[in-house]
This record gives sequence, C-alpha cells and structure tokens, in this order.
Amino acid sequence: MQPNEQAPAKRQFDFTLPFKIAVGAALAIIVALTLAQVVLRYFFDSPLLWSDELSRLMVVWMTFIGAAVVCWQGRHLSVDVFVTHLPRGIQKVLRVINQCLALGFLGVLTRKSFRIVKLENFQEMSILPLPAGTVRLAATVGAILMIVAIVSRLFLSRRIHEKQPDNNEHSML
Repeated sequence: MQPNEQAPAKRQFDFTLPFKIAVGAALAIIVALTLAQVVLRYFFDSPLLWSDELSRLMVVWMTFIGAAVVCWQGRHLSVDVFVTHLPRGIQKVLRVINQCLALGFLGVLTRKSFRIVKLENFQEMSILPLPAGTVRLAATVGAILMIVAIVSRLFLSRRIHEKQPDNNEHSML
C-alpha cells in the first residue's frame, strides 16, 4: 500500500438487514398477490379467497417491522421547527426526554398487546389457518424491537449504529 493511500473502511454488520429484507419481501408478496387476485377475479372469475386476508396481515407486520428498522436508524419523521432554534445542550436533553417517553409508550403497548394476543389466540382468522392473535402479535414484536432500538441508541456505543448521524435527534419518536 502506498503511503498516501488509505485502507478501505471496514464494513460493519447491518443489524437491520434481515428486517429490511423481510419488509421488502413482504411488499413484493403483497404486490404479487394483489396482481394475481385482480387477474384471477376479473379474467378467470376465480378469486383467491385467502389473498386479501394474507395481504392485510403482511401489511400490518411490514409496518411494525419497518417502524423498528427506522427506529434503529434514528430516522423517524419529526417536526423540529422549534427545537432546531434551541441551544445544542437543550436539544440533547429534549431528545433523551422524547426517547424516554417513547420507551414508556412502547412498554405500555407491549404489555397490553400481550394480553390481546393471548385472548385472540383462542379463535382463528376467517380464512387462513392462523390464530387471530397473529395480527396483533405484529404490534408486540414491533414494539419490543423498537424498545431495543431506542435503548441501544440511548446507551450503547454509536459504533453499533454504523456511525450514522441521528437524523431525528429532536423527534418525538
């Protein structure tokens, strides 16, 4: 290696990659199912009975898993018009307060959704042979993943987050 050359930067493992792949696959499956449903219903008069229910189930799971990925990356949407005019120290304090509030909300969501999932698992979905609680389980899993993401952003090293800037330093979540 020449003296002026820099060593290539080490790529760190992207913890969100499996979740990003799952969300992308879910979106592709939803699009394919919807197209198949349209073709089979209108051209062959033979609709897929289960496609609508599976698509809705996948949209819910995709939403909560995607929210966890965005939480991990610190890129949730925010309105920071007033916060950006505050001193940097106050911005950091507000960021921590907001993340603590988010953790409280997600803790309540997780606790309550466990109860609902237990209750709904006694019945099945309309067409798919799955417990009805499968839909609500997405909120539970997503909330747990968001809690892990927020706690890691608050307390663990920035290196874990691939040295990404916190694009949402002032956000409410």
